[in-house]
Amino acid sequence: MRTFEFLGLKLCLNDEVYEPAEDTALLMELIQVRPGESVLEVGSGTGVLGVRAAMLGGRVTMIDVNPQAAEASLCSSRLNKVDVNVLNCDLLTCLRKFKVDVGIFNPPYLPFEEYTTWLHYSWSGGKTGNNVLIKFLQSLRAGRYYFLASSLGDLDELMTFLSKSGFAFRSKTKVIGFEELVAFEGVDDKSSTGGT
Repeated sequence: MRTFEFLGLKLCLNDEVYEPAEDTALLMELIQVRPGESVLEVGSGTGVLGVRAAMLGGRVTMIDVNPQAAEASLCSSRLNKVDVNVLNCDLLTCLRKFKVDVGIFNPPYLPFEEYTTWLHYSWSGGKTGNNVLIKFLQSLRAGRYYFLASSLGDLDELMTFLSKSGFAFRSKTKVIGFEELVAFEGVDDKSSTGGT
């Protein structure tokens, strides 16, 4: 495992873990966490978003399906001297139903289904690019959600889901080459905040 810096944070990485890039930076710009809020980051990868949330005072749990990413998240939290919980499981399968104040997910958003290496899990978002994200949004009860989508996937499908599900949201976009990235802050009007 090697270490590097990204937006002022020290992070751990190996060849089977997604390296933070423009999508991560865009999502990080939106994330707001108040001291004491319960935060769940799914698909933590290097742990960059969870570490930032912990530095803002959140009580953070990070989850990744990739065991090497879970290890990198734990390593990054130690390098940045923040106390977090790290779990290795698929989405929320290792947790009982509960609610958090903040849910964070930089999901696999490309319309692919490749799962031959752990790294593939970080970008294979299913046929429309939204499959994993929608499953996350359906599974977690949170006061606020922060997540990302791409124009390479089916943004219309995602917007329809958000509208039908009662999400109020704001978004920020960034164009990189032929791709438009969209970072969302969503509020589930049907879910009240309240921690674990």
